[in-house]
Amino acid sequence: MLKKILLNIFLNVAIIVIVISLVWSFKNKYYLYLFAGIPPLAMLIYLKFRLVKSVRSLTNKEK
Repeated sequence: MLKKILLNIFLNVAIIVIVISLVWSFKNKYYLYLFAGIPPLAMLIYLKFRLVKSVRSLTNKEK
C-alpha cells in the first residue's frame, strides 16, 4: 500500500508541474511546448484514474 501512496504523490506532483508548465507556455506563446505537454498530461491523468480504480477495488475487497 505504501507503494501506491508514493505513486499517488508522484502522479499528483507531476500533474501539477505539467499544468504549470502548460500555463506558462500558453502565456509566453510557446505553442510547441504546449502541444508537446498535452500527451504526457493525458497519460498521467489516465494512470491516476487507474490507480484510484485499483485502490477502490482493494478497499472494497477488504470490507
